[in-house]
Amino acid sequence: MTIRVAIVDDHRLVREGLAKVLAATVDMEVVGACGLGSEAPALAAETKPDVLLLDIALPDMDGLDAIETVRNAAPVTRILMLSMHAEAEYAAAAVDRGASGLVGKDTSPELLADAIRAAAAGETLPVHGALTPRERDILPYIGQGLANDAIGEALGISEKTVAGHCERMMQKLDIHTRAGLVAYARRIGL
Repeated sequence: MTIRVAIVDDHRLVREGLAKVLAATVDMEVVGACGLGSEAPALAAETKPDVLLLDIALPDMDGLDAIETVRNAAPVTRILMLSMHAEAEYAAAAVDRGASGLVGKDTSPELLADAIRAAAAGETLPVHGALTPRERDILPYIGQGLANDAIGEALGISEKTVAGHCERMMQKLDIHTRAGLVAYARRIGL
């Protein structure tokens, strides 16, 4: 069975490079490509790909925000995010919004093909090093700039517990200040 793939990336060279790599893969066919997130739903509806490769950083919109519009236009299409930064939290955010996972742009063609096959089969790619569910509950509040006591009150946990979760998040994400954690939460759309 041939896996039909569409590509959404704002860099022409990346789109064409991906298309060439996938064309050389015996079980894949590139059925379309575009450069803007706003064009992605129409591309998915017209070409009906099994898997849509969607860049996370698009000039007209955040790729994470495009997931929902693509899923509405083509509910059967599986979405694999592409990113220069294959951080666990980007991957977790992508999966939370309905994507099958995230692949770093520095991955090998073989691993990309494997990820596309897994997505086409309905699998969700593993997210290694992701935050715990409680840490992910806390992160949006941090992005809003709330203090630990306010976060604790909102979640029904102690301020000390929130502080402990914040420390562990900073360790996992290699972030060294609270301001850095706030900036990180905002950068990934929280």
